[in-house]
Amino acid sequence: MLRKVAEHIRTHNLIEDGDKILVGVSGGADSVCLLHVLYTLYQGSGVSLHVVHVNHGIRKEEAERDENFVRSLCERLKLPYRVYYFDVAAMAKSERLSEEEAGRIVRYKAFAKAAESFGCNKVAVAHNKNDNAETFLLNLFRGSAVKGLTGMDPVIKIDTGAGTVTVIRPLLAVTRDEIMEYIHERGLEYREDSTNQSNAYTRNRIRNHVLGYVREHINSNAIEHITSAAEHIGEAYGFIEKHINERYEGLVNAEGEGYEYDPGELMKEDPVIRKGIVRRIFKELSGSLKDIDAKHTDEVLALGEKQVGKMIHLPYGMIAAKGYDRVRIYIPREDDSEAEGNPVTPAVIQIPGRTQLCHLGLCIETEVFDYKKDVPIPKNSCVKWFDYDKIENTLMLRTRKAGDYLQIDQTGGTKKLKDYFIDEKVPRDERDKVLLVADGSHILWIIGYGGRISEKYKLSDISKRILSMNIINSKEKEHDR
Repeated sequence: MLRKVAEHIRTHNLIEDGDKILVGVSGGADSVCLLHVLYTLYQGSGVSLHVVHVNHGIRKEEAERDENFVRSLCERLKLPYRVYYFDVAAMAKSERLSEEEAGRIVRYKAFAKAAESFGCNKVAVAHNKNDNAETFLLNLFRGSAVKGLTGMDPVIKIDTGAGTVTVIRPLLAVTRDEIMEYIHERGLEYREDSTNQSNAYTRNRIRNHVLGYVREHINSNAIEHITSAAEHIGEAYGFIEKHINERYEGLVNAEGEGYEYDPGELMKEDPVIRKGIVRRIFKELSGSLKDIDAKHTDEVLALGEKQVGKMIHLPYGMIAAKGYDRVRIYIPREDDSEAEGNPVTPAVIQIPGRTQLCHLGLCIETEVFDYKKDVPIPKNSCVKWFDYDKIENTLMLRTRKAGDYLQIDQTGGTKKLKDYFIDEKVPRDERDKVLLVADGSHILWIIGYGGRISEKYKLSDISKRILSMNIINSKEKEHDR
């Protein structure tokens, strides 16, 4: 295994003479193997090793045991180390994140801090072929575009909020079975993380159920085949990306706070190229594609054939808008809402999930489920049901904008929101404060002043899926937990 790891490091130029490497060590088998391999390969060389351990504050006594183990290991190897403490459970709750995501964020923040403290230029983590296969499947199940199916890169740069770190993955060429064999052959001690067996975490369910079943009942070499497929997809993506970037330069223009293109010209390109161009715009604007799904790209491409003024609200606060002969994708300035007399910052409604609106003291909870005709529709003014399959865009909670309308009958007749407010005798000085659930410019639900729902989204005999939307006082919700 040492030769395989050394060859992987050499092929991808992960470590060079003079590097100061920070090694992330949890105390588990993978990270202990990583530290031992690097210590064996680079002892007495011009490469220096330092260690960082993160205590997530989740497993209490077990976490303290792991911390003491890593400290003892570093002292035995005479390696400098740092330990960082975080309350991941509290962070996950306060920031509405999963514990998995919160843990990942604090780990890389700790890496950035320790790297700066030690003067390290790279951070080594223990991701291996199994992790790569799990990531591939996780992205596949989440509807990732091609990039998400290329697997883990041997080296990446991550902006942590506490600094940018260069992360290397020296064990990416070996499987967890090879790691365990290495551990046992050398009699190395490690600590087992009890949460690895918990199916409360998505990645664990893929590891313990999906991949476990596949390896036992379909193909014992599934890990090798999945990572090989990811590598081949990555090679193809590299070729595609080259052509995407060439056409991007010819088709996309920077415009003010965003980017714009001629949808007619873009549609002349191959579907792979046009989707890649839109995703690059997303990346240029937001700096991340983590919450971008294939559906977001498809929605923006379909916008090219919509009427002028049609808008789509996207993750990271991005908006795509159809002009006369252009599509513009941008992130509004913070003062845009004030300039329009709009006192409420628009918020993307998470479906399914919870959207916390701290500035309004509200929480919106949504759920999608199959429609059963014998179930009574709720009459509560704070709970509404909608035909989920008729929704076209990302739903937004906002106040009124020019061009807003709603459907007033089953024949398709519409009414401008302005006229609705006049008919309902909504005071002029209150109209900019009325909360709306909007599907683009089509108003799904007017909250208050009659609580009108657009006829388009009401349930019918042919409805298949229901979107349930419940508005709750966020303070009451906090007391309930």
